[in-house]
Amino acid sequence: MSAQMSDEVLYGLLAGCVMACFFVGHAMDGVMGRAGFGVLGNMLVLITGLFIGIFSADLLNLSTIHMEILGGAAIIGSFSALMLLAILKYLFLKVD
Repeated sequence: MSAQMSDEVLYGLLAGCVMACFFVGHAMDGVMGRAGFGVLGNMLVLITGLFIGIFSADLLNLSTIHMEILGGAAIIGSFSALMLLAILKYLFLKVD
């Protein structure tokens, strides 16, 4: 994936993704409340899911030169990771 991008574009894209994950993490903190992980925790989970989504799209041999594929994989990976960890947090901290 990064073979087609220059270093400046790759670092700019990474900085933009980190900023977007911070703002989405802040919004998800307001939505999820105690079920979430705080602003920075949500941000880290979203960033990790973003990289997992892009990596899995690359493993599935999807056309990663198209921005639509990369964007979709990043969004699906980010929110899937946040949802999965929120469900696991609920299950492990469930008090009867």
